[in-house]
Amino acid sequence: MEMQENGPCAMPARVPDDWYVGFQRGLAARFWRAAGATMADDDAQLVQRLLDAKSASTVLDVPCGDGRITVRLAAAGHVAVGVDIAAGELERARQAAARAGVEARFVLGDLRALPDVGLVDAVVSWGNSFGYLTPADTARSLAGMRSALRPAGKLVLESTTIAESLLVSGVPPRAEWEFGGVRMTTTNSYRVEESRLESAYLFRDVEGRVERASAAHHVHTAGELVRMLQAAGFQDVVLLGADGRNPYELGSPRLIAVANA
Repeated sequence: MEMQENGPCAMPARVPDDWYVGFQRGLAARFWRAAGATMADDDAQLVQRLLDAKSASTVLDVPCGDGRITVRLAAAGHVAVGVDIAAGELERARQAAARAGVEARFVLGDLRALPDVGLVDAVVSWGNSFGYLTPADTARSLAGMRSALRPAGKLVLESTTIAESLLVSGVPPRAEWEFGGVRMTTTNSYRVEESRLESAYLFRDVEGRVERASAAHHVHTAGELVRMLQAAGFQDVVLLGADGRNPYELGSPRLIAVANA
């Protein structure tokens, strides 16, 4: 991340708003696929419990990435549709569905303007994608999710970058993780005027290959999320903590919002 030349208190150059376009490739994609795989079974079981479907239902998973949740929903008997902006990840998702012997549909699309996949009984937005978009685009995205739902349909949305989760313990300036033979070093900065967390990533694999990427999350309070959901037409919004059972509280590591159409 380059620094802007504005003196000793200069901020890093602003991460582009569309940073997620083309992000899922190379070492970054390998790292996140491996990290997601460690949580896939538990996440899918939690999602299924939150959906509380008494029979097979049609579920839209967006963004679906490599299909880790979508394929498991299909295996559980749901009619599952995954949407993602990364064509390479969608191809992996199709391959994963074929290996699992299940039918799932995968469609190339953008959170900012969801493609028409037909009406569904539930929309799942899992994996911390809430906050990728600018506030205005987030509002349009939530409205698109609401429009995709049948009457009495349900939204299940997860985020770890809600202000009451992320900010209470402070944003670490630097952190490291390793998954799938790829080590990721993250350098964070926070733009207080935008409530925007920006991260510069350095990826290094066991063969010594090095790649860089950057990302940004707009950090919303839980109250802002509720108001955005209501403005999009959702009702009966319930905020749950990390286990998906107890109410969300200050300092909970993640927020799960469940809302009705």
